[in-house]
Amino acid sequence: MRILDSNNDISIKDVVLYLKAEEAKEFYNSIGLLIEANDYSNHAHIDDASHEHAITVVLYDEHQLDSLSERSKKIILEDN
Repeated sequence: MRILDSNNDISIKDVVLYLKAEEAKEFYNSIGLLIEANDYSNHAHIDDASHEHAITVVLYDEHQLDSLSERSKKIILEDN
């Protein structure tokens, strides 16, 4: 697991998510679709109703990083 604070461009070790029931359902469904597709070149966005807060979820395999940005590759490979 890797967590990127995209506002500050730093890797962080933990995060707390506060989700309303509808947001949690969307999060759950989005992750399920990523897993079912088994497509490491895709990702999902979950936004709140006002689009002020967003979560981006990326399914990755450290051996299949070609479709990711250089920054994403660095986070995955160098953050232990």
